[in-house]
Amino acid sequence: LDSNTNTYPMDFSTVDRALTSLSRRQPALPDEVLNLSKHLLELLSSENLAENDDYARSIIHLIELGSGASSDATVRWEPLAVGLRLIVDYLEKRTSELPQSAQLSAAADEAGDYNDEDEGTGLGTGGGGVYAEGPRIPKTAAEAAAALAQKELPPTSSAPVFQLMTELPTILNTNVEHAEPRVRSLVAQAVGAYARYATSLLNWLDSSTDITDEAERKKLQLAAEHAQVGRRNIHATILLSLKSHLDMKEPSRENNPSAASDGALDDTTGWRALETNLHALASYVDGCVGKNGGDGSYVNEEAALFDSADTDENGWFLTGLQHCCVVHVNRHVRAAAAAVLGVLIKSCMRSRDPSHKDLLVDEDSPFRLVLKETLKGTLADNWSQVRMAGSVLGRRFVQALLKIYKSRNGDDEDGEDEDLTVFESAAGDLVPMLLPRMCLNRFYLAQGVKLYSQETWKEVFGSHTHAADEDG
Repeated sequence: LDSNTNTYPMDFSTVDRALTSLSRRQPALPDEVLNLSKHLLELLSSENLAENDDYARSIIHLIELGSGASSDATVRWEPLAVGLRLIVDYLEKRTSELPQSAQLSAAADEAGDYNDEDEGTGLGTGGGGVYAEGPRIPKTAAEAAAALAQKELPPTSSAPVFQLMTELPTILNTNVEHAEPRVRSLVAQAVGAYARYATSLLNWLDSSTDITDEAERKKLQLAAEHAQVGRRNIHATILLSLKSHLDMKEPSRENNPSAASDGALDDTTGWRALETNLHALASYVDGCVGKNGGDGSYVNEEAALFDSADTDENGWFLTGLQHCCVVHVNRHVRAAAAAVLGVLIKSCMRSRDPSHKDLLVDEDSPFRLVLKETLKGTLADNWSQVRMAGSVLGRRFVQALLKIYKSRNGDDEDGEDEDLTVFESAAGDLVPMLLPRMCLNRFYLAQGVKLYSQETWKEVFGSHTHAADEDG
């Protein structure tokens, strides 16, 4: 029981706990919500939720009850949040049921597909490649084995998942700036789940030869195209909200009115919807590759955002992310923006177009320049949360540079110049800024940053180098 609110907190760790949490809230939720949550709990034990129309309709109805669309009573945010949690779980399971494409898997292996999904999200769901504020949750061996053993169940054109995919864009777009931060966080997760399923479905249809009924294939293709339209619509809404927040000209860390006794700003909570917008964008970018790889990389669709100077129409994107990482007063925003840059690196590495990797290598690339300034700031940030996000970003960037360099120059231990190491040759002008920070963070006070930095050092320079110890 929360002593401040005199009610039990919501538990979103699993779908059944989320539904059960609704019955413990005080003041009590309307009977319609409680009865619907009980019904959904009963449906969870059904053998085949993928084909259960009642389950999909009930999720939508629960969301409507939390949005004020079905009742004149006082609207509570809890049903909406639980409905979004159910959608995340539902879409993740439908994605895992899509058949593995041997063709796409082989193409990804041949291209050296870049994937680090075992890193953990920090969003409470496990897996995924997005680092966010919160505990790091790696996949366990049991979870990895369960994912491999997942039963394949290709959808039919009448599957209820397509009803959800039709309704979701409006729901997500409406609530991307919801007043309740827990709702916005779940919107961010649902955005990623939607993007991943939409892209995975298209990848499967493009490579599948098992659908012999041409009429059924056309219906599925139409459903996939509608999902792509919805996905791009969600992306446009996120970018619009992100830009509007950046245009508010929030105060910088050097000019923070919260330092005064009458200031209304703080550095302990999220900043309006900016932090969750960044989480939503990161989840969206990470979901764009879909299952099995394929050509679904964010940079393929939005290349102009990666290579735009300040004066260009899209120049606000990179400069805005750099501002959020380095200058913004709120530490949660700084960490969230670093997560976005991390998945943008991942997108460049996933792309089959070699020119997209040049965005990371070319010393004059706007994207690389933003990464350089961001790492310079985040790896020396006063908040360990931001420094941890910078450490994750730094590892991903260095590993990407090493992978590109070795693929283009071979695996020799020495660089092109015999006096340079592979790291120095791959990192180029980043070395004077990056190396001291990587080194010093192995001795940082916060254990998470310290241990992560030590592991990064071993991965980059090899286990034969002297690891940091307690005596320094």
